Amino acid sequence: MKKKLIGVTPRLLTEGDTVKQFVNEVYLSALIKRDFNVIMLTLDNPQLDDVLALCDGFLITGGSDVDPTYFHEVNEGLSKGVKPQLDKVDQQVVLYAEKNKLPMLGICRGHQTINVFLGGSLFQDIGDTHRNIANGHEVHTIENRLLHFSPNIITNSYHHQAIKKLAPHTTAIAWHKDGTIEAFIHDYLPIIGIQWHPEHLQGTTPSEVIFDKFAELVNQK
Repeated sequence: MKKKLIGVTPRLLTEGDTVKQFVNEVYLSALIKRDFNVIMLTLDNPQLDDVLALCDGFLITGGSDVDPTYFHEVNEGLSKGVKPQLDKVDQQVVLYAEKNKLPMLGICRGHQTINVFLGGSLFQDIGDTHRNIANGHEVHTIENRLLHFSPNIITNSYHHQAIKKLAPHTTAIAWHKDGTIEAFIHDYLPIIGIQWHPEHLQGTTPSEVIFDKFAELVNQK
């Protein structure tokens, strides 16, 4: 049987005069472990739609902040490290997956950009209470049609932005005790947003639930 192909969005790193596009290995290992082929969706590719057409599902990775003009706000310095190339690729992937009803998993920034490009908005800065927490971040979950977590799970947290208004046809399924939305699903499409970084918690039950469900959704296509 031919392996399914997952398109993964890149991130940018500038070292001196060199700009690098890359995907963190931990994302790749979570997908390869589930017997997928993986392709990086490179920036500034005029034929990107042709590449998207080859894919059976998409992973939108973590990274820098999204331009708040996409949700009709001004950036007064709260949104950091905005990279228009990344926003453009994420938007193209989100809209393609929505139109073609393809499975899509967004992690951290990806969780936020899926929400934004489906019509939601973000808090541009929620302070430092969700930054640099390698473990011990408590999240409450509810029963839902896709992800079957325990009612209370422990995650990590590495963000300073968060969902303000959910996109139409999406439902929050997990929250921090301060009300921050930690995960959502689409009401009828195979789309999942996760605010924490499950790729860094592989082997834990919540992480396996997320990647196993994504794999199931892809393999059903």
